Amino acid sequence: MLSVTRLVISLTLLGVQTSSDRRLLVDPIITHSIQLAAVPLVDPKMELDQQLRFVGGWALVSNDEDFGGLSSLAFNGQTFTGLSDKGLLVRFDWGANNRIKAAKIDPLPKGCAADEFKSDRDSESIIVDRETGRSWIGFEWRNAICRSGPDGRRAEALVQPTQMRRWARTSGPEAMVRLSDGRFLVFQERSEQSIVEGEALLYPEDPTLPDTKAARLLIYKPPAPYFYVTDAAQLPDGRLMVLHRNFKPPFQFRAKLSIVDKLPGPATNVFQGKVLASLSEKGLTDNFEGVAVSQANGHTFIWLVSDDNYQWLQHTYLLQFELLNKPG
Repeated sequence: MLSVTRLVISLTLLGVQTSSDRRLLVDPIITHSIQLAAVPLVDPKMELDQQLRFVGGWALVSNDEDFGGLSSLAFNGQTFTGLSDKGLLVRFDWGANNRIKAAKIDPLPKGCAADEFKSDRDSESIIVDRETGRSWIGFEWRNAICRSGPDGRRAEALVQPTQMRRWARTSGPEAMVRLSDGRFLVFQERSEQSIVEGEALLYPEDPTLPDTKAARLLIYKPPAPYFYVTDAAQLPDGRLMVLHRNFKPPFQFRAKLSIVDKLPGPATNVFQGKVLASLSEKGLTDNFEGVAVSQANGHTFIWLVSDDNYQWLQHTYLLQFELLNKPG
């Protein structure tokens, strides 16, 4: 029999509202090590633009019941940080020969969310500062952003920006990017008014600082109707990678990865990207919700991770691509 947690997740995926959505109890989590293995995938067929080369793919497997549900991804070249929609941080080192080391699960920093309720812990986006260790975490339901200190244990600030309050409780902030110039870009997952566009807020600095307001309200156009933003990351050259997910009941997922050359200038507030990868039922697919960027030996790599929703029918996949081109 499905547990209460899995039943609620299944109904939510199917678009069914449940009375326990906002009061789904979860067990308090303490930091603990886990066994985590990367099992290579065999010929994961997908549609790729010539600018993208598939490097490798793995199914991440663990017998720890807290592992899974990864909704966002960060990578500093050595350590992956995955953020789950149950409000947990999954960290592991990516070693030589694609071996995982030092895998562990951490709770959210104290002060970011209460321990008791899933609706308080439904975290969907994360930024990790590679030098200081500070992180910014975006929450659905509350439409809030929390900043944690360098040790990752306690919150330094928690805000519910005024401009996000009109977003539906399950539509954002789904993706956040800290741009190289210090600005922050926060994506709404989807608009309640349109199937072909959503909002993005551009902040001049850290949105958790006192009195900080978005400098611009932008409109982002996804690559196709019903493909909603799930994560984003900035490339070293300044361009953006934006990941999108499409879902059809009961468990049919598709994904598209787009590259955005630049944000809109003063003459318009609308922007969109070019599709580099499409994952569909014709090949490997799942609920892809996380994207990260890394560099090594002059090469730029794109990483995607899927959210298994803690469902046995789904998987936690990690995919690696190399970006071959440079901006013209």
